[in-house]
Amino acid sequence: MNGDLYIVSTPIGNLEDITLRALNVLKDVDIIFAESVERTKKLLSHYQINKKVLSYNKDNEQRKVKKIYQHLENSQNIALVTDAGTPSISDPGFYLLSHLKSDIRVIPIPGASSLSCAMSLSKIPINSFIFMGFLPKKTSERKKKLFEISLAGLPICLFESKHRLIGLLKDVTEVFNHDTTVGVFRELTKVHETIIHDTASNLIDYYKTNPPKGEFVLIISPKEVSDKPIEDYISIIRDLISKKFTNKDIVEIINLFLNKPKKEIYKNVLSIRHDI
Repeated sequence: MNGDLYIVSTPIGNLEDITLRALNVLKDVDIIFAESVERTKKLLSHYQINKKVLSYNKDNEQRKVKKIYQHLENSQNIALVTDAGTPSISDPGFYLLSHLKSDIRVIPIPGASSLSCAMSLSKIPINSFIFMGFLPKKTSERKKKLFEISLAGLPICLFESKHRLIGLLKDVTEVFNHDTTVGVFRELTKVHETIIHDTASNLIDYYKTNPPKGEFVLIISPKEVSDKPIEDYISIIRDLISKKFTNKDIVEIINLFLNKPKKEIYKNVLSIRHDI
């Protein structure tokens, strides 16, 4: 009989934010596969749990799938955990789940998540929202993605590192506008937890004098969507040109929402750029 695979949520900062069920599972399984062995052992030590912990992260997850399945075939129960929060949400886990055979029982153990934590504190209405995880690192690709999702007219929730936070806020001022309200949730549940709601431009000024540190969740207010039909896309092309998008990116963005030949869109882009 095969063992069971438990997808276990762990604290995102404060070690007390873990469920009784999660602790019982971690005590009872045969092996724990963790994104960070050192970090997971710290959690286990806090609760006096002594278990075998093996590495499972973005660098080795494809190689480890076969090994995990062998353990499961040998009737061993396994827990999968990440550094913090819930596996598979912008953390390792999806590849394993998508390649497991159907005869393996997968059991979710819900708990802490920086996403739900930030949403519970948001001053921006989020009955409906778009979750993007981490946006592309490259500025041009990040701006393109922001523009695409801005057309939905919904709040955007995403993760960002301290190294790219100011760059992301600058992109928000260009794709949305300077007065767009952004909720910034830093180091949630940790000692230096900080929650700020302000305009994108004010946040840029703040972080220029207070260099960002730690991990961040952001919620961006929805962009006001024009009442004009998307077919009237000439004004959108002008807007994208003013925001320094390349011709190629403009064509791809417009083509996402219009059933028009790319050659036609490209011709209009060149014509408008020439007239500006």
